[in-house]
This record gives sequence, C-alpha cells and structure tokens, in this order.
Amino acid sequence: MFKRLSILALVAVLAMSFIAPSALAGDYPNKPVTMIVPWGAGGMAGISSRMLAEKFKTILGQPVVVVNKPGAGGITGLQAVAAAKPDGYTIGSGAMTSAFTAPFFLDAQPFDFSQFKFIGGYMPQERVLFTTPDKPYKTWEEFIAYAKAHPGEISVGSGAAQWALEVIKSVAVKEGLKFKYVMFASGGEASSALLGGHVDVCETGTGTPAYQSAREGKLLVLGNLGAEKVPFFPDVKNVLDYGYPFSTMLSYGIVVPAGLPEEIRAKLEETLKTAMQDQTLIENMTKMGFTPNFITGAEYEAVCRKAVDSIPSIVNFNKALEQ
Repeated sequence: MFKRLSILALVAVLAMSFIAPSALAGDYPNKPVTMIVPWGAGGMAGISSRMLAEKFKTILGQPVVVVNKPGAGGITGLQAVAAAKPDGYTIGSGAMTSAFTAPFFLDAQPFDFSQFKFIGGYMPQERVLFTTPDKPYKTWEEFIAYAKAHPGEISVGSGAAQWALEVIKSVAVKEGLKFKYVMFASGGEASSALLGGHVDVCETGTGTPAYQSAREGKLLVLGNLGAEKVPFFPDVKNVLDYGYPFSTMLSYGIVVPAGLPEEIRAKLEETLKTAMQDQTLIENMTKMGFTPNFITGAEYEAVCRKAVDSIPSIVNFNKALEQ
C-alpha cells in the first residue's frame, strides 16, 4: 500500500512539473514587473522604455517599474538582467545591440547569448553627430578639415553608445585625426554637456534633447554615424555616403534571463507587439524622431547576433589609434 502511494505521489509531482509553466503563464503577471534600462536617465533608452512601460501596464494589468542601471556602455544593466530570476518579473529594455557589443570595446567578458531569451525589438535608432552654431565648422567637410588643422583640440562626446564612438574613432583612423573622447551615461547627459559647452561635438541618438535642439535650430547636425536616414533631416549624409568603412546600428528591444518559461516569453512578445500597434504610441514616438518598428524575439536575437559578429573588424581597424 505504501509503495503504491509513493508511486502515485511521484506521478503527481511529475504531472505538476509539466503543467506548472502553463499555469504560471496563465497567472502572469500577478505583481509589478521591473524593467531594467542599462543606461542613465534622460536618454532615449529610458524615455522609450517608459513609453512602453505605460502600455505594458494597460495590457498586462500590473505596474511596470522602470529602473535605470547605467555603467560600462550597458554592460552593468545587462548583467543585472542575466542574473535576475527567470520568472518574467525582471526584463531588460533599451538598445541591446549597444550593450551586447560594449564588452568587445572595453576588454570585458563578452555576453553569452545563452544567458538570455529575446522578447522582440521595437525600434532602430540613428546616431547623429551634433555641434553648436558658434563653432568654425558648420558641415561634415569643414569639421574634418578643422580637425586635421587642429589635432587633439576637439573634444568628442558620446551619449553612452560605445559602438557609435568607435565609428568616430574609425573616421579618425582613416583621416589621421586626433580627438579627445568623453563618454557620458546617457544621451540626456551628453546633450546637456554639448548644450552647456563642455564638449565641442557630441554624438547622441535621434529623439534626444540634442536632437530636439537641432530641430529647433539651436544645434547643428554634422553627420549621421548610422547607415540610414535621420528623421526630419533627410539631407544629412551618413558615414557610408562619405565612403567610410563602418557605421553603427542601434536596435532597441527587450530581453529576459534564460530559463524563462516559453509561455511567459511568448506572452511578453505578444504584449510588445500589441503595444507597438497602438496608434497613440506610434504617433508620440514618431513625433520625437523615433522610428517605431516591431520585430519578433527570434528576429531581434538575429539582429543582436549580427551586431556582435560585425564588431571584430572595427576593433582591429581602430587598433591603429593605439600605435
């Protein structure tokens, strides 16, 4: 009799192990969700994530609390996501292509993609080089010419996008230029530094305060470090147009720790898809200079892997700066 009960108990436990994920997905979420943004407040990662969080709250029926964890070009925050409990209550949002590629530029341990599952992407972003109107250079060509004539004098800031900064360095390598580089914690902080005259030129993404200031005529757009067009600035050339070998591509999306039950991952992907179909959100993002575009988790993982695979060539190219 005891042996029979033991067998029945074992069968029950095994059965529960198979239905638990589905049951969990059905109840999910039943408490607030934390959305980690691996960059400082005021940048586009934080702003776009907060816009999404409001829609997620409506769709999921639970608050989504956005927490900024800046550091090391996104590495610190992404590490926090990887280390979180895989229960769906901690997710990471922002330009994950930047965070995944940052270790290669900073001599840090690269991320293993098996540490994550991918929910989906919600927008690409062009990185733009800005300056103030009082500078002696008003165009890309004038900027390059002035930098050649004044080696080491120009300070170049970055709004926490290491990949974009490396593109500027690759331009410096090809043109034989010398700059002073300054990395900021977010696009918001970088924008403030440029507007305050603390750096001569600065790269940030579309939608940032620097970008909005350029739309108001308070800053000048020197060039696009990406490969596409800059919203509201259709005539601005990108670095590939000028014949440079490298460009940056920031793609924003959501990732979660590995081990998250597929049912919950799929629910979050559907939540992101639904949010990105909201016309009010689309209009608000577009007005800011964003380019909202949903892609699936599988597609976003492929984008991030492609970004990482492209990095060794620019790293090797930029080693000329160290010689």
